[in-house]
Amino acid sequence: MATRTTESTDSTATAAAGIRIRMYRVGFGDFFLMSVPAADGTMAHILVDCGVHAHDLGVIGGAVEQMKADTGGKLALVIMTHRHADHISGFASASDVFQTFAVERVWMSWFEDPKDKQALKIQAGIAATAAHLQAALALRAAPGDDEYLRMAGNALGVSKGGGNAGALVMLHGFKTAEGGPTPVDYYAAGDTPTLPASLAAAGLEADILGPPRDLNLVAQMDNAAHQYLTSGAANDDGPAELFSPAYAVRSFPWPKDDQPIFTPQEIENRVIASQPDALAAAAQKADNALNNQSVVVLFTFRDKTLLFSGDAQWGNWANFLFGGAIGTPGHTDLTDRSRQVLGNLDFYKVGHHGSTNATPMDVVKAMKAGCVAMCSTDPGAYGNPLKGTEVPRTPLLAALTAKTGNQLARSDQVPVGSVPATAGLAAVAAPFKSETPGTIDYWI
Repeated sequence: MATRTTESTDSTATAAAGIRIRMYRVGFGDFFLMSVPAADGTMAHILVDCGVHAHDLGVIGGAVEQMKADTGGKLALVIMTHRHADHISGFASASDVFQTFAVERVWMSWFEDPKDKQALKIQAGIAATAAHLQAALALRAAPGDDEYLRMAGNALGVSKGGGNAGALVMLHGFKTAEGGPTPVDYYAAGDTPTLPASLAAAGLEADILGPPRDLNLVAQMDNAAHQYLTSGAANDDGPAELFSPAYAVRSFPWPKDDQPIFTPQEIENRVIASQPDALAAAAQKADNALNNQSVVVLFTFRDKTLLFSGDAQWGNWANFLFGGAIGTPGHTDLTDRSRQVLGNLDFYKVGHHGSTNATPMDVVKAMKAGCVAMCSTDPGAYGNPLKGTEVPRTPLLAALTAKTGNQLARSDQVPVGSVPATAGLAAVAAPFKSETPGTIDYWI
């Protein structure tokens, strides 16, 4: 996270000494721009996702316009981690601006490969399930369904601006500076990526850490023993308790004379009430399935390493952390490679907006102390703090704040438009500066 000064309005001058990462404040969504000094003395830019869904601040169009002005409309690389609206909707809603960009290469997950029949079948199945759920949930309109409707809508991205389908068209429709079609590459964990010429000349290196091709791993969404589940960090070093203390009672009035505790009808009602909500469970499954398709990229530049994890969940992480399904032969502890990567990490894009089903405890424990982190989030969009499911998760952010030495930036820290560019750095909680005098920046 580069500190900005007020001496210059030239973005190249302020960042020429090293890496610059911007996290755009658009609401609940990922929109990151990484810039590195290029061999010709300019800056080469990498765009990682561009989307918003829940809590849309309505500024993504202005943010894309600002990004174009600051990059000269040139992007060395565009990475689409996965096809959720909160990661790609901007490519559709701001397609008129993106059509004017010159892009060297685009990277996507192997799940997006149009030549992979298995991947196409999986995506079609998820889309069909999400469409069914959206219709069924809207018809039912039960209390608490809003969150699951957002999950289905995030998978479909049909709310406005062309939706996910329009975004995918844009992502496949970029042009190079020469006017030809931009090459699109599809990667899985372990693949050797093809770097754009400008990034290769600059000395940037990249490793693809996810997603795995093993569908059994992709299907693994959670592992309670490795996630920040409790409301506080005190109990997060061990397995989660089986039952919440809320279910404990001091005594129970057992009936006398061998009378039944409950009538048959009461038993039936209790069994029905205790079953998981099928629609809610299906919505979560469809949502998670797309998250685990996330491309996970480790960049190395001038001895600095930077990890962009998308919304990767347990199976995607487990493949990198343990080399396979944890608990199986040879996969019981962190691999030497994962320890090395995390122990030397300089920047971490917090997975899945700080959700409990991303950023396992293993990652934070192995991460280098003082590593800088950024979390694109907006509280209240998903989950319930009373149930310990809020996004972002309180114990996870507490652990990251401690590990980073208070170098964790959140996209909701300063509202867009709340600080005038002329106010000066002392007036805000984080260093902000406008590229254009008299305007408001959309980024941290």
